Amino acid sequence: METDVELISVKKTGEEKLARFISLLFHPLLMPTYGFSILFFTDNYISVFTSLGLRLVILIITFVFTFLFPFVNALILLKMGRIKSLSMEDHTERYIPYATTVLYYFALYYLFYNVEIPNLFKVLVLGASLSVLLTFIINFKWKISAHTIGIGGIAGAMLATVYRLQMELYLVLMLIIISAGIVGYARLKLKAHTPPQIYTGFLLGFLVEFLLLLFYK
Repeated sequence: METDVELISVKKTGEEKLARFISLLFHPLLMPTYGFSILFFTDNYISVFTSLGLRLVILIITFVFTFLFPFVNALILLKMGRIKSLSMEDHTERYIPYATTVLYYFALYYLFYNVEIPNLFKVLVLGASLSVLLTFIINFKWKISAHTIGIGGIAGAMLATVYRLQMELYLVLMLIIISAGIVGYARLKLKAHTPPQIYTGFLLGFLVEFLLLLFYK
């Protein structure tokens, strides 16, 4: 009996470690960088007709504004004792980090808006910025899943891009959908969210990016 309990405990611990790894790998702040990476380094005409230099500059700037700055800000808040951990399990701890992250995302959009790059790239950042803003607002009343908002945004962006630009990214889109299911499993396994928070998050992220990219000029 004790052996069975130990085996169950080890299995549970292993699954939780895997869920934490998945949550880190698909952290919502990494989604804009992943989204651009998919467009820039898969076989499509955007990657062909966009110079490597421009692609790298966009990726680096996106990573700095959407991940590095918010991450450093969270570390400072942790050091100050304003949050208990970087995971911020209590939704009330997320107010300040989310507010500053909204500013960083819209600052990136403002930067891209004022330079000569394709409108597609600007709209992708605008969609991510609006998703973060909506996450911030909803978080006052409900702990929606930022992880599934992020992966849902990538799914919506890829589907709209495939439709608008007639790009052959169906395999990539399928892998993104599978990844979304894996992310949802991880968040449920860690008891970070309820199923409605997971599904609503994905739907919100998907619709924001899909609709923006579907109708942009």
